[in-house]
Amino acid sequence: MKRILLMTTALVLALMLVISGCSTNLGISEEAKLKRELRKFEQFSGSGVVELSVFGMSLHKNFALAKSMDQMRFDMIDGGVFGAAPSPLLSVYLGQYLSLKSTLMPALEALNLQDKLPMKPNAIFNTADHIVERFGNEIIQTKKVVRDSLTITFRKNYQLESIVDTDAGIRVDASYTRKGDLDVITLKVKGISAKMTFDKVVYDHPQITPLPKAEPKQEDFFKIFQQGGMMDMFKGLLGN
Repeated sequence: MKRILLMTTALVLALMLVISGCSTNLGISEEAKLKRELRKFEQFSGSGVVELSVFGMSLHKNFALAKSMDQMRFDMIDGGVFGAAPSPLLSVYLGQYLSLKSTLMPALEALNLQDKLPMKPNAIFNTADHIVERFGNEIIQTKKVVRDSLTITFRKNYQLESIVDTDAGIRVDASYTRKGDLDVITLKVKGISAKMTFDKVVYDHPQITPLPKAEPKQEDFFKIFQQGGMMDMFKGLLGN
């Protein structure tokens, strides 16, 4: 009798857990579901391993990514030697301005990247409420937003799926874990790709240190990359 009672209790508890899990989406409007997913991108920080591929060569390094309501920073980090603190090989900061710093390839700091962004900085830092107010119906009905050369697509559950700007030649794809956390972000642009695999994602208000604002020159990326032995430098980092 006790055994039957225990089994019945276990079944009831299991059923309650299943129902409670399903009920998180019951009674929630499509607009609320969209806002819930968009708010994950308002403020978060994450870290993991990035695979950077440049014209057929690739390297693997640790990375840290942080985004708040008004700024964002990405660091590609080289591991410290004998317990020394790791140092950034490449840092990109975006706030009221865009700044890049690289100990790996200092000449990259001369690039003018401001006009290469697939969207303006204020669009990147828009709140979930603002996005839903402006594009909510379009996203709910079509699962995408299309403006000129820019297309942003969403999954059926409103997770951000991809960002494509055909004029800038940029594509960003995102995949998620079963829990709905960011798993992989892939960035591709004209012979260069970066695949960021997240080991940890935290949805909080991160502390972000801005990079100094620099005045970039009007330099072409491919000319910079080919000049000054930069290709040899990259090969050396790979151990070739």
